[in-house]
Formats: sequence, structure tokens, C-alpha cells
Amino acid sequence: MIDERNIQRIIKHLEDEAAQKRVLHNIQRGHNEVTVTIGRAASLFGFSESQLRDWEKIGLIKPIRPKDASDSDGTKRSSHGGQRQYSFSELDKLAIIRELLDEAKLTPGSIPPDIDKIWSSIVEKHAAQKNDISYSPYTSSTKSEPIDRRITSSYRDELSWRFYASNALMLSILLLYEAVPGSYAGLILPAYERDGEAPAPEQLPEIGDALVGWLGQTRTFYTFMTPEPSFEYPSDFRILPICPPELQELTSSASIADRTFLVVQRDDIRHVTNTEKAVQTVRRLLTPLYEDRQYWPLYFGEGMRDLVNPGIDFTPRVPDAVLTGLTEMVIRLGGKKPDGTNRWQSCYILLPDNLRLPLQQRSLVVRATSEGYSRLLGMHMATPERYGTSLSLRAYQGGHIMYRSELAPEDRTNTYRELEGPIRSNIALPIGGEVAEPLGVLHAASHDTDAFDEDDQRVLRVMARIIADLLNIYRSRQQITASLADLLEDPGTVDAAFKDFSSENEFLQDIEALLSPIKEQLEAGQLTHHSASTAPTMTTDPDEPQLGEVSFIGVDLDLQVQETIANSYGDQTLARLNKALGLRIRDLLPALFMNYASYKLYHIYAGRYYLLLRDLSLEKTKTSAERLRKGLAASPITIKQPDLPSSSLTLPDIFVHIGVTWYPNEKLAEFLGPIQTPSLANVSSTFYRSLDLVLKLGADSGGNIVFAWDPITRTYAPYQPSDDELNKD
Repeated sequence: MIDERNIQRIIKHLEDEAAQKRVLHNIQRGHNEVTVTIGRAASLFGFSESQLRDWEKIGLIKPIRPKDASDSDGTKRSSHGGQRQYSFSELDKLAIIRELLDEAKLTPGSIPPDIDKIWSSIVEKHAAQKNDISYSPYTSSTKSEPIDRRITSSYRDELSWRFYASNALMLSILLLYEAVPGSYAGLILPAYERDGEAPAPEQLPEIGDALVGWLGQTRTFYTFMTPEPSFEYPSDFRILPICPPELQELTSSASIADRTFLVVQRDDIRHVTNTEKAVQTVRRLLTPLYEDRQYWPLYFGEGMRDLVNPGIDFTPRVPDAVLTGLTEMVIRLGGKKPDGTNRWQSCYILLPDNLRLPLQQRSLVVRATSEGYSRLLGMHMATPERYGTSLSLRAYQGGHIMYRSELAPEDRTNTYRELEGPIRSNIALPIGGEVAEPLGVLHAASHDTDAFDEDDQRVLRVMARIIADLLNIYRSRQQITASLADLLEDPGTVDAAFKDFSSENEFLQDIEALLSPIKEQLEAGQLTHHSASTAPTMTTDPDEPQLGEVSFIGVDLDLQVQETIANSYGDQTLARLNKALGLRIRDLLPALFMNYASYKLYHIYAGRYYLLLRDLSLEKTKTSAERLRKGLAASPITIKQPDLPSSSLTLPDIFVHIGVTWYPNEKLAEFLGPIQTPSLANVSSTFYRSLDLVLKLGADSGGNIVFAWDPITRTYAPYQPSDDELNKD
């Protein structure tokens, strides 16, 4: 029984700021350690192994013990010779015990087994009082660094490792498990070695500290560290080794990554795909994570983390830290030779310098290199005119891995032999390119021949996908920050190509503004249904609104034409055609309506435009629509292609559908009259739907025709006037 006075004494001592700093210092020492056997734990904090065993007996500490085996006399013995292993939480407890023994002059028997909980409550209390998170034992030491230094170290060291770890875990899961929509799976990487088979789900907490990668049901991926992995409902899961027993017998050597567990839902074992090739690749990807497991608490442990969104504007002076870290990871994944040197000597990432050029005309520039090759940064290593034989250029344009297992002295594919050194074999593979155009090239080289076998190529393909993910993030960041100031001035326009046209929102607003004073006159009794049929046309003076005719012309680019252009030239070319159509319409309007001032053009969407006309009869509206159709068909449309310097595309056969709607005085009065009292929004919506209908009729009839309101049949019909009708003023 622990004396309550001792607990109060402990609390008072640990509340002292100097004591807390000493404890935190010792905790950090423990977290920096990779090996935490009983011997190492004892030496870290100045205890003897016998002391630690005695404290274990009284329940003061609880190290992880490997699965026990029995001696011939039945005595339990550890399969590792009694080498207990201490989790980070137990190392924290030892740091606290060290402080209480040395400074508070307590005995081990007077220290409660839950001393770690007492410590945590004190830390939380002080953090709340000071509004400061620097007391957390899981907080990175960079919290107290100056801003400029903190940014540099966080970006350089932490972000690259975290980015690789998260992506490597996610892709490893997908190599071992066929993801099913609505299902989830995970990888659990125990920090400490343990013997025996994979634990039962309810026994999972016994493995202690672990790094977890978890693929959620919506394909969201989570990466975190936990001191005691567990499930709320253990029976819902199955835990499997990544390397099944039958593969362990076939492989010649074990891997540190074999301690990894694959977690799947209870009924999803049939979707596990841990073939030999998959297991070998995953082993390679996860090995660096185990080798760096001293960083797990710092990068993925509890507590707040800086939120860093990677982004880069490439300049020769400032290399990208994350890309550079990934090139270093490539060298690590290559492994070591028997003499301890790296199998692969150099790695660099090349990206195109001008994405506006066609793929075959782009040069490749070195944007990141492994250690020792920074002199290559910013160099054009692959220019089509000068280095057509470049291995990287061939990989970029060809969509295949380009591999030279042995470079001859006169081999011209090694463009910068004098800078790279005595390279004997090299390899280049596209970054991306599986479903879209490649983003760049990953290049690696070795001083040995035959340095990149099929297993190596599989690992490099995975690394290329990780790099592609990062580059796509960079491109996305550049897109969302482009022309940011424009949205302040014109929040309604997203595509700047159509900023010179009025929008659909303005179309509806203008209709309501046109009808609003008329509705007010009707409601006030200043205008009646009877007078509407004989009322004069509306004046163009906005200060004297009267009832008048309103008509609309809708123009829609033929859907088949749109599909042909998009399939042949791409969506960007189609967008340029839509804009060119609008410009052509706008240029024709002054000649068509030279005697009428009251018209306005709107871009609705894609290749659809509406024209609002006031005080124009139905016949004049229809003849103007037919003249517009002929004007659009009179000459081909030429589109400038900024992606192709000094190049343009001429499209001779552009078919449009044109629809005409018209509302006379009495119809407007009927819409707006006091009998139905509709809202202005309802009336404008009616006009909008009518235009949709008449344009669809034109499309269904084959297009390149005007459909208009026929007052005799009181329906929409094709309008095909004679030349005399068109030539009338």
C-alpha cells in the first residue's frame, strides 16, 4: 500500500519546473534509442538489470517479454535469453523513477505503479495553466526553435520521412490485399521483435508500440503510432503475417519487415494477395521504416504536429527537400553490398521544363538529386535536339523502363558520364504515365553491372508512384494559388476565358429586372390585361418602363461536334472552340441589330449562348436568328493553340442549333397578372425552360437549323425563310 503522503510528495516534486525539464530530457534520450532491451534500458538511466527485474516483480514497471519457452525441467525461460524489451511508455516511467530516486530521495517501494498517470496529469495541468504545449513528452523539440530554423528542419527532416512512410504503407497494403469498395485493411508494424505466430485480435495490445497504416472504407489513409494497438470489436478482424509460412520456406533469408502484420476484415481473407513478388517488394519498402523506428514517436506519436503542405516553385538555388529525401530513400532501398557500401550510387529526378510543348519536344531538367550529386541540379540532362539518345528522354517518351545492365565505354545513353562518375549500369523509368502523360523521370545508377534486377525494378516502380503523388500535389497547389487576386474583383467568374461575357446568373437577374417594374404597374392597377393587348411597345428609356415585347435567341454548338473535337484534340481545344464561337457571335451582332440598341449576349455554359432582345417583333427576331446562323456557317473558325507555338487549328464544319422564343404584350401580362401572382423567379425560369426546349428540338432534328415560335400553330417549328424575307430591312 502506497502511503498517501508519498503520493503528495511525488506530485509536489514533479510540479517543479526544473524537475520536469530533467524528466523530459531523459524521456527524449529514451525515445532516441532503437534498442531497448533490459541491458540498454538499464544503461540509459543508470540502473542495474537486477534492479529492473526487482521492480518488475513488484509491478512498478511492466516490460514486454518475448513468448516464453520451457527448459527441460519445465522452468519458463525467455526465447531471447531473458532479454526483456521496454516500450516507450515504460522508458518514460523509468525516466520519472530516476528523477524521484535521485532528487526526491524516494525509495522504489514508495513509488506507485501508476506513476506515469500521475506524471501525465501534472503535464496536462501545467500545459493548461501556461497555455503551452511544450510540456508534452511527445512534442517535437522543434517547438522551441526559432521560426526560420523550425521551418527548415521540419520541412527537410520530418516531411520527407512522413510522406514516404505513409505512401509506402498504403501501397504495401494494396500490394498484399485486393481492396474491395466499402472494406478496410491495415498494416501493423511492431516496434519490438517477438516470437511466435501472429497474435489473435484480442491479444494484439500485447505487442506494445506499433506503427499503423490503415486504409479506410472511403480509401482515406491513416498513419499513426500507438503504444497499444487494439480493436473495439476484435472478432471483426483477422491478423495475418505478411509472409505466409509457405513463402518463408521458399525465401532464403528473413527480413526485419517479416514482423509486420496484415489486418483484414473477418470475411475478406479471400482478398489477400500476398504472393512472393508482393511480399518481396513490401519487405523492401518497409525495411527503412523499421530501421528508423526511433523516429516513430517524433513523427507519428501523440500530440500536436506542425501542418506542412508541400509545394515548390523550382529554382536552381533552392532544391526541394521532399523530392531530395525521396532520392535518398531510393539509394537506401537499393540496399548494401557485402562490404557495407551502397549498391546504387546516384539517383536524380528529372522534370519537363515546359509543359506547354508537345511531349516529344520537352526537355528534362534535374530537379532533385541524392547526396553528392547536387551539382547536377538545374541542368538540362535530356534535350531532344541535343541528347536524343538520352536514357531518361527515351523513358519519358517511350513509356517503358530503360535499363542498361552494362554500359560500354562508348555508350552514348550516359549523357553526363564525367559528372556521374564510373557508372557501369543505369536505369530510367517514367514517373506516372500509367493513365496519363508522364510527369517526369526517375534515374538511378550504379558502379556495378547488373545492378537493377526485376525485384529492384518493382521497388523503383513503387517509388515512381510515390514521387508522382507528390508532383501531383505540387501541381494542384500551383493551380489553386494561380490568379488568386482575380476572385476578389470578380468572384462570379471562374474560367477567365469567358470573363468578357455575361453569365447565366446575370441572364436570370436581367430578366427579373426587366419584368419587375411591369409587375409593379400591374399590381398597382396602372396597367390592365385589356390595355396590355393595345399598349405601346416599351421605350428604351430605363426610367420609363412600359409593357413591351421580349424575345430570346439561343445558340448551342452541336453535341456531336463537341464530342468529335474533344476526342480528337482534347478538352482544352473544345473550351477554346466554345469561346471562339462566342466571340464570333459577338462580332456579328452589331451588323444584325444595327437599328436596335437593346440586346445583350450571355454565355450560359459550354457552347451555349443566349441573346436577350427588347422591343423586337417575332418576325424580325426570326430573320435575325437565321442571318446569325448563316453568318456562323459562312467561314471556318480558327483557334489559337498556345500549347503549340505559332500554331492554330482551323475547324471548317461547325454546326449550331438556334432557337427563338418570343413573348408579346398580352403573354407577359398573363404571366405577371394579379390572377396568378407568380414570382419573378418563376417567370424567368419559364423563359429559361422554353429556350432549353426549343434548342433540344433543333438538336433532335439534326441541327444547323432555326427553330422558332409559330403563332399560327402555337408551337415551335423549323424556320426556313425565303431570300426575299431575309433581305427585307
